[in-house]
Amino acid sequence: MKKGFVKRLASLTVAAALAATMAPAALAEETYTQPVLGTDSVAIIEVDGYQFKDLNKNGALDKYEDWRLSAEERTADLLSQMTIEDKAYQMLHVTLVTLKESWFAEMDIGFALAYSYLQDGPKEAAERTNEIQALAESSRLGIPVVFSMDSVIGASWIDGATILPDQLTLAATNNVELVERLADLQREEMLATGVRMSLSPVADIATDPRWGRVQECFGEDVTLATEMVLACIKGLQGGKELTDSSVMTCVKHFPGSGSQTGGVDGTPLVFNEETLQTALSIFEAAIEAGAASIMPYGYSTVPFLGGDAVDNYAHESATVMTELLREKMGYTGIIQTDWGLSPTPAAVAGADALGGAGTREVKKLVGALTEEQMDEKVGKLLKAKFELGIFENPYVDVDNAVATLNDQEHKDLVKEAAAQALTMVKYENAVELAGKKIIVAGSLAENGHALSSGWTVEAYQAKNILTALQEKAGAENVTYIGDDTSLVEASYDEGTVAVVVIGEAAGTHEPEWGTSTLIFPNTQTDMVAALQKAGATVITVCLMNRAYVMTDMVNLSDCVLLAYKPGMTCGADAIAEALYGEHAITGKTPFQIPASMSQVLLQREDLAKDMADPLFDYGFGIDVQAFGR
Repeated sequence: MKKGFVKRLASLTVAAALAATMAPAALAEETYTQPVLGTDSVAIIEVDGYQFKDLNKNGALDKYEDWRLSAEERTADLLSQMTIEDKAYQMLHVTLVTLKESWFAEMDIGFALAYSYLQDGPKEAAERTNEIQALAESSRLGIPVVFSMDSVIGASWIDGATILPDQLTLAATNNVELVERLADLQREEMLATGVRMSLSPVADIATDPRWGRVQECFGEDVTLATEMVLACIKGLQGGKELTDSSVMTCVKHFPGSGSQTGGVDGTPLVFNEETLQTALSIFEAAIEAGAASIMPYGYSTVPFLGGDAVDNYAHESATVMTELLREKMGYTGIIQTDWGLSPTPAAVAGADALGGAGTREVKKLVGALTEEQMDEKVGKLLKAKFELGIFENPYVDVDNAVATLNDQEHKDLVKEAAAQALTMVKYENAVELAGKKIIVAGSLAENGHALSSGWTVEAYQAKNILTALQEKAGAENVTYIGDDTSLVEASYDEGTVAVVVIGEAAGTHEPEWGTSTLIFPNTQTDMVAALQKAGATVITVCLMNRAYVMTDMVNLSDCVLLAYKPGMTCGADAIAEALYGEHAITGKTPFQIPASMSQVLLQREDLAKDMADPLFDYGFGIDVQAFGR
């Protein structure tokens, strides 16, 4: 991108303000507020005392360039100037790992998933989105790109971004207003770096503890999950209508992917009439709230719906997308596919934006869709872009990106959220830790990335629980023994305290232990048992992405603290501060916790809260005002 861009943007801002205030009233029936125009290469046209970008480089003001007109009018004009190939390129939602300039300068691709390409930090992320927007501006029609991110826990593919606690963790807070504040924080960071679409929130219900993606859900209660999904839409989009300060939401995974057969991801979804309606109710509420896009699940069929949903994945099924989502539920927004699909069949079945589709798909799309069908789909995509204001200014300020992603108030808020989620399920023999020497055990204690799910950049520097405890106690007062039970002494003096960190490491679709068991591995159980036998007071901290069989761990421990996935940014500090009595522990379990694996096998994949006698029921938690005091 040209180095003069920032200077040009600043001068245009002043000129625009002057034009808006000095324009004679006689030039138009009404006055308008001149938007800030950001340009890299196109000329500025002045008409009626206002300024516009000459995106198609013809020296005249076209309707689609006229920000005074409605998004619908502008969309219609732009569609009339596009070839059918242009329209097909707008449907592609490419995965951006490395830059191919022709994708944007020549093909003018519509959407780009900002995967590892933005990972190096806020400065680099802002510079790179600006660079690509400049390439798009140089194309024949100058249509800007929408950058998206798999951002269920914040702008997590940018090193240094504020990582939110996972949705499961937030469900344990039972604080809907806090979730909206976090979504607004996420909006600010994504907006600052030029990312205008969040592939979130997840509207699935955690009805089967075996599923590896339970961590991404707002728990097992449909009412709370619905309220939190709506809070995310409001915080990210700002309301039902998209504006120049919105980040588009993509609510997923339609029609609700929590009920996988046997809990195995990618298997057919299990429903009956009642449970299907429960799953759909969250999406119905999201549609009413103005969700800009909805993503059908890309890895499971939905046999209960019949039709082509028996054999086709949801995002390739006309039964799912056209008959159910469009016709029965009345959704008029963007249908965004999941990744890993057959793009053209998905488009024919009803999809608008095609996740992971490559440029070779354009020829197939042109052959499979009529121009009328293409106009209907691409019209939705262009209308959203006009509403986002990126035709006028798709660029971001690099210095603002750095400042926003380093905002201490953002870090404080996510630590508050992680703290509110912490849930005490056993509280016996607790002692004040301040001034004590402590033992820290469990290899997860030194794994900072285990504090979040896997939707993050690998390079992210995350403080781990061991470090946070060393900062509290003093490194000289902490003995770390990892998973080595041979380092446990035969007996400990009275008052010896051990903090053992258990659970699963970071992961996404496939959980670390698989789906056949929710029982802790022997390395973890043996460590807790050895410390308990040696006379230590055992405080067990559980990093959990789903509900485990905790009976043995609870029996062997004096105190058990559920931390869920509290986030790499501040999760470790929130845990350490709780154990040192610096804030109350008030979280409540967002799901039932089973007493045995047989209990898990007896529960239904699609039915929430159906364990007859769980170890801990939904909503359980012991309030502790100050640990050990």
